[in-house]
Amino acid sequence: MTTATGPGGSIYDLGYRGYDGPRLGRRSAVRALFAHAIRTCFGIGRGGRAKIPPFVLAGLAILPAVIAVGFAALAAQAGPGGEAIEQASPIRYESYYGLVGILVMLFCAGQAPELFGRDQRYGVLPLYFSRVLTRADYALAKVFGLIAVVAGVVLAPYVVLFIGRVFVAPDPITGLRDEIDAVPRFVAQALLVAGLLGGLASLISSWTPRRAYAIAAIIAVFIIPPIIVAILGSGGVGTNTDIARIAVLLSPGDVLVGTNSAIFGSIPDSPTVAALDMPGWTFVLAAIIGALGSIGLTVRRYRRIST
Repeated sequence: MTTATGPGGSIYDLGYRGYDGPRLGRRSAVRALFAHAIRTCFGIGRGGRAKIPPFVLAGLAILPAVIAVGFAALAAQAGPGGEAIEQASPIRYESYYGLVGILVMLFCAGQAPELFGRDQRYGVLPLYFSRVLTRADYALAKVFGLIAVVAGVVLAPYVVLFIGRVFVAPDPITGLRDEIDAVPRFVAQALLVAGLLGGLASLISSWTPRRAYAIAAIIAVFIIPPIIVAILGSGGVGTNTDIARIAVLLSPGDVLVGTNSAIFGSIPDSPTVAALDMPGWTFVLAAIIGALGSIGLTVRRYRRIST
């Protein structure tokens, strides 16, 4: 019998045990990742500093709706002249996206890189893909988690505005009857906004683990195209205007201004979009194609990503 005389190690019983519980399978893994994506977007489960940007931006997006409801309540107490005062309010369903669009873009630019870049940066993708979860499952759960959160951020102010306008009416039943037609319209606009902006932000973030690069790229994609469209559309009728009609369909911000105008039947907030005088359905179709295309390209990116 030989005894070791050199330096040796120690063995510790840390109490690790195998898992004997139920195996919930692929669907449960996708649901868990989807829920985790929603939590990550709001910084839940992370430090306090991670919660500040998303909650501040979401709060700022709701603030105009709260102000509008207060304005409507004061107008209701003003007697016969209150209706004219309320009609003068600039905060309405058809104008709301123009007020908060930039906040939604900043929300996407801030949270999408956290959602997609951290797993690449810390090299944990092989852990996800070594189990029942497929690459497509991973990408879709993350993308739809972000889209769900953005849809919630966009819908919340509309809901506040809707409920407020119903209850400040002299008769809530009459107020509900007057406001109910706006519900499918603002739901449709919120879904288009979330699908297009959330899909594009996801696609861009999936290509780089560096948060700063992803944020800069997302902001550039959202901000620069409307400037180019405005320059092209400022030359009057002619070749530049024809090019601008094509370019506007490649500009996410202008496309969503067009969908808002088409859905609510209002004048576009952007003078350039209004001057181009394009059919509303082209903007809706462009938003749907952009959302589905960006989601599909994100899935394709994760199917080919090296781990």
